[in-house]
Amino acid sequence: MLPRLVGMARALEITAFDRPISAEQALNWGLVTNVVEDGQAREEAMKMAEKLAEGSLQSFAASKQLLTDSFSNSFETHLELERAALRSCAAHPAGKEGLTAFLEKRKPVFGRL
Repeated sequence: MLPRLVGMARALEITAFDRPISAEQALNWGLVTNVVEDGQAREEAMKMAEKLAEGSLQSFAASKQLLTDSFSNSFETHLELERAALRSCAAHPAGKEGLTAFLEKRKPVFGRL
């Protein structure tokens, strides 16, 4: 997976020289998505967890699966999988809540839907 994340040249550099990678390098190379000050990792992780918990578990799971599968599917197959995921999520109670909340111009409440 490393060459997919950082490219072949950087992957070879990482594996051949075994040099430490700074937080800034890891961020620039796409190995991490966020860098925080020392001692702030737990607080930031909790904020991220709370944000995830506010969303629809079903749509997050479907999105994650689509992203993972995108490496092994053709564009056409991927579009079909997206269409199926959208249908499935929209038919789920969480999807219905999300659509209703959008139409009512309010924040959705997914809870354990």
